[in-house]
Amino acid sequence: MRTGSWCSFPWSSQSPFADTKVACRDSSIQRIGFMVSFREIERDGAMQPQQNTLLETDLLKTFVTISETGNFTVAAKRVFRTPSAVSMQIKRLEDLLGRALFVRHPRHVTLTSDGEAFLVHAKDILRINDEALSRFRVPQLEGRIRFGVPDDFGVRYLPEILSRFASTHPLVEVEVLLSTSVILTRKFEAGEIDMILTVSAQSDPAPGQLVHSEPLVWVGARDGIAFSRTPTPLAMSTHGCPWRAAALAALDRSGRPYRIAYTSETGAGQLAAVMADLAIAPLPISLLGEQHRKLTEKDGFGEIGSYQLRLQKIPDIGSAGQAFGDHVCESFGQAE
Repeated sequence: MRTGSWCSFPWSSQSPFADTKVACRDSSIQRIGFMVSFREIERDGAMQPQQNTLLETDLLKTFVTISETGNFTVAAKRVFRTPSAVSMQIKRLEDLLGRALFVRHPRHVTLTSDGEAFLVHAKDILRINDEALSRFRVPQLEGRIRFGVPDDFGVRYLPEILSRFASTHPLVEVEVLLSTSVILTRKFEAGEIDMILTVSAQSDPAPGQLVHSEPLVWVGARDGIAFSRTPTPLAMSTHGCPWRAAALAALDRSGRPYRIAYTSETGAGQLAAVMADLAIAPLPISLLGEQHRKLTEKDGFGEIGSYQLRLQKIPDIGSAGQAFGDHVCESFGQAE
């Protein structure tokens, strides 16, 4: 029996089997055996990612936990795995991505530049995963909520608030009433509204949960001269509005003469007079645009103070109402 000889097959230099050699017989079709050595494919010195692979959330959770702790052992305890299992998870993740995610030090690990970039995506994926699960696992809430909000805030904030709430609670009906804080409070006390947002001065806060606060400032037209007139013409909100009371108190303290030239229930009406350079107005600083000018002490106008937006709910608001109230508070927090 003749001994086998080594035959080289014409593999391409780019093939993963470029170092492959096959032991075969010269005159027999019977296979004797294979001796294969694999060479890792590299491109520009970097590992190549596997194609068409889904990222498992367990791998991402472990990766994020290690990035937060800087230690495989500590992270292993948090994800309830052994350190060796955690190491295997990270090795698998790095193989999937084709990139090294951590720099290993004797007692800790740090993120590579690729690891820092991937951390943003990992957190986003985990967040979206949690949102999807909570959206479909939590029983659908149903019900009807009567919600009152001041005109200015309804126009500015409600579209986004209602849109986001409807996407997570499509069976909850929200009936909205836009009016002044005075009227909304009256209807709330009469039991005609389940939940209201009302405006109050920081020095005299209304009942309820604080959801938003910001300074009031004097506003004039960008190139206007109304502020320089004597007495100063004012575009004010109606009686009972805390903005009006705070602004007039500030003028009284400074001794500046003024006259109320225009009155409107909404900030939009006040801004119309301001843009026509017929008056100045006390308004939230967030309403200032490029066409407006903030008047300061250099112009002869002192600070007015801040206002607050507070949320009030009836005691038996129910699960749907509680969910909507939490959503309103979260929305203002994200807007800030």
